Amino acid sequence: MSAAATLYNVQQQILRIGGPMLIVIGTISCLMNLMVFTKNTLRKNPCTICFIAVNVINLLYFYFGLLPTILSSGYNIDPSTNNIVLCRLRYYFAYVFACWLSSCIILAAIDRTFITSPNANTRRFSTRRLITISMVGISMFWLLFMSHALIFTEIIQFAPGYFVCYYQPGLYTTLMSYQSISIMGVIPPLLMAIFGLLTVRNIRRVQRPAQHSRVVDTGVIAIGQLHVLHSKDQQLIRMLLVDIISFIICKFPATIMPIYSQITQYNAKSVEQQIIEQSIIQLTFLWYFLDNSISCYTNIFVSKTFRAELKRIFSNAYAFYFH
Repeated sequence: MSAAATLYNVQQQILRIGGPMLIVIGTISCLMNLMVFTKNTLRKNPCTICFIAVNVINLLYFYFGLLPTILSSGYNIDPSTNNIVLCRLRYYFAYVFACWLSSCIILAAIDRTFITSPNANTRRFSTRRLITISMVGISMFWLLFMSHALIFTEIIQFAPGYFVCYYQPGLYTTLMSYQSISIMGVIPPLLMAIFGLLTVRNIRRVQRPAQHSRVVDTGVIAIGQLHVLHSKDQQLIRMLLVDIISFIICKFPATIMPIYSQITQYNAKSVEQQIIEQSIIQLTFLWYFLDNSISCYTNIFVSKTFRAELKRIFSNAYAFYFH
């Protein structure tokens, strides 16, 4: 058996077994996150509003983005190759969900930069109203901006009896590759990293010896002379920073492949080489969704508040059903 055939079989088995497991683990993670973040003690925080949106988007993304790929590549079930409407909607919503997801994390990072600022005027921008308006505006923008996928995505025949739902060949394919690299690959992690580092800098920044950021016994951090960063905000920052790191690690391989495709697009490639590349793309797509699936478990690890709220929810549920 050739290397290409072996890799293809491995990729198919991983998608068949690992794909459904990832969806189940991710669904449980999102539901537990939503149970915690929608509690009265947390849901009014602007950053938490972003976390709620992220987990709702993740749930939709699992079933409208990851599941079709698993069915297509793992089980050879792909209704989008027979229906142009399904074909275009599949790509459209995959792009929209990806952009919604990264935008909400970026907004959460911006909000944490605001709330940790030593400047009182900057901190006033951390409000539920502003974050809600921003999320709605950005969501509408991506719905309109990605509408080209509803027009230029086609069902393409690559061989007799072999049809694939893909970009319209030619210029549009090239433009979509650059879009994947920039809008969905490079810019979101860069913005997350910038605002994450600004938040850390705000916490650690020393203006004068008397204004050092410090941890005290009451579980707060003093920022400047007048503003106090409470323990709940500290832990939201920890959860956000872990989410940003996970996002960058998991999305990075999916960014590398479009770059490689653009560099080698004019190279003559054998059928075996094309099969190997497609198999690697499918595996990176599965890795792409890993951070979407593990946020609850990382939150449990880094946040005492999250652990306490989750424990309280399960304790109340146990008392309700068994007492």
